[in-house]
Amino acid sequence: MARKQNQVIVEFIELYRSEPCLWQVKSEEYHDRTKKDVAYSKLVKTLEELEPGATKKSVLRKINSLRSAYRNEKKKVGVSKKSGASTDSIYKQVLWYYDLLEFLQDQDTPRTRK
Repeated sequence: MARKQNQVIVEFIELYRSEPCLWQVKSEEYHDRTKKDVAYSKLVKTLEELEPGATKKSVLRKINSLRSAYRNEKKKVGVSKKSGASTDSIYKQVLWYYDLLEFLQDQDTPRTRK
């Protein structure tokens, strides 16, 4: 079961990555609701393999969950590097899909205050 679940999540993340209208804020497509609805419907079909009866709301929850876990791991790595720890004791991410979400790295940078 876990292998199939991981495989579906990998497919889900790859499909999410292939739809920049959902995650690339600076893209023109990001503001196109029609394209976003089509992309969400594709993600719903993929998520239905794990969660029968999946909806757009459950897709949004799954995306938020994946992104939150990614941000938390990224923060732990950053804090570990800033602490001056030796290369042996730097925190190494344990999130198995961390590398799959690397495309979000520049999307999650906070805005600077003016």
